[in-house]
Amino acid sequence: MSRVVDVVNFNADASCLPAATWLGMLNGGTRSELCQWLGLYVRRRQKVVLGFVGSAIADMAVFNPEAIKLVNDHPEIFEVLLRPFAHDIALLRSTHGFATNLLLGILTISREFKKVVDYFLPPEFMLTSSQVAQLASRGVKGTFINSARFKGELQGRIPNAPYVLEGVLGARLNCISFCGELTDAYLQSIHFYGGEAWNEALQQKTGGGVNYSWRDGESCFLLPDSIEREAAWLGDEARSIERRHLSEEIAVSNFSGIQEHAKPFSSYPTHSFSAWFKENRMLGFLGHVQRFESRLDEMSIDARTLWLQVINSDILSAVEKDSPTIMLREIGRNEDSGMPFTIWRTERGFEGEDFLVRLERLMEQGDMTFLADADFRPHIMKLKARADYLRQLEKERR
Repeated sequence: MSRVVDVVNFNADASCLPAATWLGMLNGGTRSELCQWLGLYVRRRQKVVLGFVGSAIADMAVFNPEAIKLVNDHPEIFEVLLRPFAHDIALLRSTHGFATNLLLGILTISREFKKVVDYFLPPEFMLTSSQVAQLASRGVKGTFINSARFKGELQGRIPNAPYVLEGVLGARLNCISFCGELTDAYLQSIHFYGGEAWNEALQQKTGGGVNYSWRDGESCFLLPDSIEREAAWLGDEARSIERRHLSEEIAVSNFSGIQEHAKPFSSYPTHSFSAWFKENRMLGFLGHVQRFESRLDEMSIDARTLWLQVINSDILSAVEKDSPTIMLREIGRNEDSGMPFTIWRTERGFEGEDFLVRLERLMEQGDMTFLADADFRPHIMKLKARADYLRQLEKERR
């Protein structure tokens, strides 16, 4: 029997997920694509741990509250992690900026979901030792790391077993390591319509411990026949695999695995920033964003909504990273290698610039036309929904 905790990062602003596609996924009430996706786990009684960022939850609350209800109606299937509101690059955040994004994310998650585990899933696995201390001061109990996302000797120095992570000023958090091979196994499974790679990867894990898997929830929605691919993977999952909730495992975990390493890295390693800043195309953009971040205390809730849009990590990803080409098998076809399929990056860079100009006009000129009712472009529809949501959240806090 192999035990697995399946943790899903879900970023509605992912660099390959067009805003129109995401809004389309929320259309249709209980028959929406998002509800269909969640419904697969309910029907098959397969547990999953959800890591929706706050911005995605705000969109769901406005356009598809049925999806939130579905999660809350099935605590035996779903549990939810703590996330920031915007899927940002934490290495770029000031202390105040990180705290603002974190607080709005936690408030959103606490408002909408009933079964929440006080573990924080960091976007891009980027976290500083100061931010570890900030998380601990807010009562967060733990976080996650993925050694596969780091280079060189760090991979071998990050403990595999749950361990205690050190932050500045003596702060400590429990930390859980993901198994990078399981991410690749999941992707291969949905690319090729089956669970063989997933089952094999888990069968190779020995020792009787639990395996922690991380993946992007939007991955299947970037492919044709998205729901069918996820269903095929779940349907093929071996009966010898026992899905577990995070809460079930941390209740019995001994966070001392770091002692098993001769030269362990006990602080959170600094993630490489090269992929997000490969050709320095966004240097000027980042300078403007940081200038406004220093003025957070001056910002209205509408200005903060715009700021939350411009700190999204996938603005940089869409500009700096190439569109990935994968091998994809179509349903009913049996090619061993599949056919080439390109997952195109969106024009999120344009969207980021559009949001930044609107923020500048709002802050410098008091221009409130940035939410004109006549503008129905998908990225503006998301902005409107999030602005409405955060205004309501602010009203409830008073």
